[in-house]
Amino acid sequence: MIRRIDHVSIAVRNLAKAKAFFIDILGGKNLFEAPVPWQKFRWTTIELGTSCFIELIDPLEKDSFVQKFLDNRGEGPHHITIQVDNIQKVHRKLEENGIPTFGLAEPFPGWKEMYVHPKHAFGTLIQFAEFRPLDWVNPGYIPPSYAEFAPPDQVGPKEGRTEVQKVQGEKGPEVEMRQGGQKIRVPLSHLEEFIRALKKQQPASASE
Repeated sequence: MIRRIDHVSIAVRNLAKAKAFFIDILGGKNLFEAPVPWQKFRWTTIELGTSCFIELIDPLEKDSFVQKFLDNRGEGPHHITIQVDNIQKVHRKLEENGIPTFGLAEPFPGWKEMYVHPKHAFGTLIQFAEFRPLDWVNPGYIPPSYAEFAPPDQVGPKEGRTEVQKVQGEKGPEVEMRQGGQKIRVPLSHLEEFIRALKKQQPASASE
């Protein structure tokens, strides 16, 4: 019934500053970003490490629900999203146990959702969602924690798979290399020197 806690959603006033914190400083990866004009907000999904997702939501207009949240409570956690296999089954389970829900709908093709109000969930707004995770990630990348949702021919072996991306460090641009839960960063200006050092560490071939 319950698959996982997919992400924590955080309301922010300044998306650029929030992205700089979670991506440039903490080393996160931007997975997806999209405006929702009819609800007057935008969401940005960021992967932190290999199993954690943060969703940033920011207002596009002054009368958006995100702006109202910011005005009343300030920046901070807005809700948590729990991925489920079948939204209707979860809805029935909650209703049968006297827990009211609201907002049961399919606002986007392939995304079904509903909510439990904080007063019924120990002070936390919970979003339950039925969706295919890889539909909500930029094409060409499969987050490690989403590997189970990918076709077998698109998932390489976990060991030895290295991801490389350019990030902004405290003293300038850097290249980050990540494998599993380990990562290293090299200043962009030192990249060629780093590559030469790696080549020196390679064992000689059998013909040499």
